[in-house]
Amino acid sequence: MDWGTDFLLVDDDVVFTSDGDMTIVSGAAMVAQDIDQTIKTAVGALYWDRRTGSAMPLMLNDSESEAASIIAELERVAIADARVDPDSVKAYRTGPGKFRLEFKPMARVKPETLEYDLTKGRGE
Repeated sequence: MDWGTDFLLVDDDVVFTSDGDMTIVSGAAMVAQDIDQTIKTAVGALYWDRRTGSAMPLMLNDSESEAASIIAELERVAIADARVDPDSVKAYRTGPGKFRLEFKPMARVKPETLEYDLTKGRGE
């Protein structure tokens, strides 16, 4: 299945090869990268698609955000991606302010995993 191709992002920066070309990502890793970028983008932030994004940026460094709300938002974004098997989506808390999202792109056996630390910048 072709899930698309894009520039590889690491810590939200484009990665370059040793000869100066941009590194490419495709396959299941592309699906994971797209979901990660959607989670990190506030709804309405993209002027060409005001519906894309999530509420997660509003929850960052917010001590009032409840774990259940964060888990629900992570799962909502993954399930909304047509390339993801909705029955495979699972988000859970791994520690104080830390969360993991697991999902399988369609026709894949191995799950992809994304991790989020909402304590960064709070000195915890």
